[in-house]
Amino acid sequence: MSGRVKLLARVAVFSALVFASCYAAVFLPNVNPCFFVVFTAGFLWGVWPGMTVGVVGFFLWSVFNPYGPVVLPLLVSQLVGISFSGIIGAVAARIMIPLRWGYRASTTLIFSGLICGLLYHLVVDVVDALIYQPFWPRLAGGAVFSLITVGSNAIIFPLFYTALAFLKEKESQQVTGL
Repeated sequence: MSGRVKLLARVAVFSALVFASCYAAVFLPNVNPCFFVVFTAGFLWGVWPGMTVGVVGFFLWSVFNPYGPVVLPLLVSQLVGISFSGIIGAVAARIMIPLRWGYRASTTLIFSGLICGLLYHLVVDVVDALIYQPFWPRLAGGAVFSLITVGSNAIIFPLFYTALAFLKEKESQQVTGL
């Protein structure tokens, strides 16, 4: 199989994992491991695959959500917001060389989780407040829920370090042919 087809298959599997992780976390409002899945895709394969995983997975989640589909402007803001996680993953991959657990890795993962949650909610909360007025009270109320996402990401990202390291090792074995 060619490299592009393998990458496409990996992006499809990770997009499905984003969708499934959103369903799994439906009973925990604003606590969602999908940010880490998108981050991991960016970490492993770069900016565009990471962003694609986020956009495709979150599009599926937003359209086939058990609470009903999302209105179009909010859907677009969610897709833009989640794509930042893929970008942050690609940046973190350059910071965490070599990939070893320690102060640098844990700090990078904590800050990555914080930034992914903040960037997502910065975009989504503003659009939400613009749609469902009054703007400032709605934005302030959304900020409280945003803190849950940001805080849970700061816990989830370093907690799943072993999965990230395992996948990175498997990817490097694929590249070297071991």
